[in-house]
Amino acid sequence: MTLCRKPRNLNDLARQLNVTAATVSLALRNSPLLSAEVGERIRRTAAESGFSPRSYTRRTKEKAAGKPVTGAVMLLMNDHGEEDPVRDGIMPVVSQGLSRYGIEHRYVNRSLLLEKPELLSEFRAIVFCNDLQGVRLPEKFPGVQVFGWDPRGEALDRITANDDEVVSLASGQLRRAGVTRAAVVWQRNMVQIPDHPRISLFLSRMKALGIQAEPMPFDREDPDFTERMRNLIESGDERIGFFGFNALCGVKLCCALESLGLLRKYSPDRVVVCDKSLMLRGFFPCPVMIDLNLSVMAERAVEMLVWRLANPEAPGVLMLQTPRLLDLRTEQFQKLK
Repeated sequence: MTLCRKPRNLNDLARQLNVTAATVSLALRNSPLLSAEVGERIRRTAAESGFSPRSYTRRTKEKAAGKPVTGAVMLLMNDHGEEDPVRDGIMPVVSQGLSRYGIEHRYVNRSLLLEKPELLSEFRAIVFCNDLQGVRLPEKFPGVQVFGWDPRGEALDRITANDDEVVSLASGQLRRAGVTRAAVVWQRNMVQIPDHPRISLFLSRMKALGIQAEPMPFDREDPDFTERMRNLIESGDERIGFFGFNALCGVKLCCALESLGLLRKYSPDRVVVCDKSLMLRGFFPCPVMIDLNLSVMAERAVEMLVWRLANPEAPGVLMLQTPRLLDLRTEQFQKLK
């Protein structure tokens, strides 16, 4: 396609392509968040129209905390080849936030950094989700981590969900629903630490409420999951409730209940999932969801990074973000009481 006039900026090109400016920005960065087809279409149109951004690692005249922010920040992507609602809900917002501050940034795949660790010397800071899994950072290398459990370097800050409050919301919802027993559902390869608090706290909190609770882990390839779900449901009191560890686990749980013809029986009151991914909204009835507010978490990660760059010697910061309960029947968020 040949455009009639040369786009003046990202917004202009985005309007002509009928996409958002953020999508254009991701395409020009070769971001793995976009499909190859969409990215190629945008880059081809930009080339045909003669559009040449000053730099897709933009420097603007904006200043952060009263000081100009220069230099490249690495946005590290965990290229495990699977859909990741958390990553996909955070990294584009981080990119947009860094652009607003005029902070130069580029996406780098984790596999590439493992292969060429010297790439790190080209960057002044890093932002990433979850633990690094083999990538080693210098002790005082500045950055912000969203979620994760590994020990942090001196200049690495972290923002994560307050799992104690997540569990309080989940257990409170199931208690109000009148369940006498419950199961917490998670995928084994997603839980990389023993006794993850979202699981262990849920089990202990339900026990304290006098409600029998048991773990129900599953594997990435688990053809027997639905049958195990049937056996669990039929093994005791039918007043059972379910807690999905995250959106992907919630999808697995809801699919199993739906295939058993039981989703309408248990959802929404007795099915709680930690996340508010669009993937869950396709189920009817939609489960009760615990909103971690990933976009706000991403915005705060950007603010933390700006502060870290201005205060490189300050002690590391750990921020816990409060979750909220979302019931789509009312579209109301309820804070933990």
